[in-house]
Amino acid sequence: MASQPPPFPSNQPFVHLDSPALNMLLSPDRLMPHLLTFLPTFAPSIFSFPGFTYTLSSPSSSTTSSSSAAESSTSTSPSPSPSPNTLSLKTCCSTNPSFPYLSVGMKTEFSSNSSFLPPLPGRHCTVSLFHLLTGVPLASLDGSSLAYLRLSALSGLASDLLSLPSSTTLLIIGSGEYAHLVTAHRIARPSINHIIVYNPNFSKAQDFVRQLYSREPDSSFVIFDYAKDLDQVIGMADIVCCAAYRTTNVPIVKGKLLKPGAHLDLVDSLTYEMKECDDDVFSRGRAFVEEIAMDEAGAFVDFAGTLTQLAGGKKEGRKTYDEVTVYKAVGSARFDLLVAQFAYESHIKLSNFDFVF
Repeated sequence: MASQPPPFPSNQPFVHLDSPALNMLLSPDRLMPHLLTFLPTFAPSIFSFPGFTYTLSSPSSSTTSSSSAAESSTSTSPSPSPSPNTLSLKTCCSTNPSFPYLSVGMKTEFSSNSSFLPPLPGRHCTVSLFHLLTGVPLASLDGSSLAYLRLSALSGLASDLLSLPSSTTLLIIGSGEYAHLVTAHRIARPSINHIIVYNPNFSKAQDFVRQLYSREPDSSFVIFDYAKDLDQVIGMADIVCCAAYRTTNVPIVKGKLLKPGAHLDLVDSLTYEMKECDDDVFSRGRAFVEEIAMDEAGAFVDFAGTLTQLAGGKKEGRKTYDEVTVYKAVGSARFDLLVAQFAYESHIKLSNFDFVF
């Protein structure tokens, strides 16, 4: 999409794309080919603004820190709850004249929301898209849905570039909010016919299996299982997708248990302290990252390259049949911008608005 410069926004109305709209526009079968084409072309020209962090421990005192390498800004307000309420910002823009967009991602985290009756979600996200040449607001997008869809499409793309084409068994470690990951991996590897779900909360694993069975195409030809013991099933999987939110430093995936030729997809934790796997994983195989963002991915491993380099053919992916490959996502705002652009332009075209060049 956007084979010529994007429109000068003189006749496009401002749009809000909620979760149902994004799920229609950003289905993995549409988003994955878009990213495969656009990552090598436009991702290198998208940069984030220097990050700033503000912490207000009390109304009369505050501390400020900044980092030119950071992608996010955080402002913390006084709160009676044990954890402070936060507003996080991720801002980036393109330097490519054929891709004149600016995005601002905003996330609020209010731990006290759980005390309301009925309880409110503690986290809310939105992404705003602007025209870079004029500053005209173009769209607001549901940030949570955009993040899940972006995450699943990038993981599916990495699977297409790194996992064995003959892969048949997918193990997903996580819960139902990551159902798009299963869809994306099945698009990358249609040979998958066995899906195993693991969650420490066994009832959640059962619920996830029922959800997958009802939503996945051709589910009658796929075996759906849930596991009580991760170590007993991890060696069965050709693709292991670890989407478990980490709050401790205890690794989930043990590298020695991965089968030869397995592909490991790490999609949630952001720092080394929240690592999803042990160091044996990286001693066995080659790891690729969403992009070189060591502040988030953790400078604990020498990455073989980025997903952008893989998609552009600048880095070689799997070298041998028995090689273990790893993909590490870091949740970059750069790719939020690419996904927001695709959703916005898709919506405009489906709505029959004319682009003005």
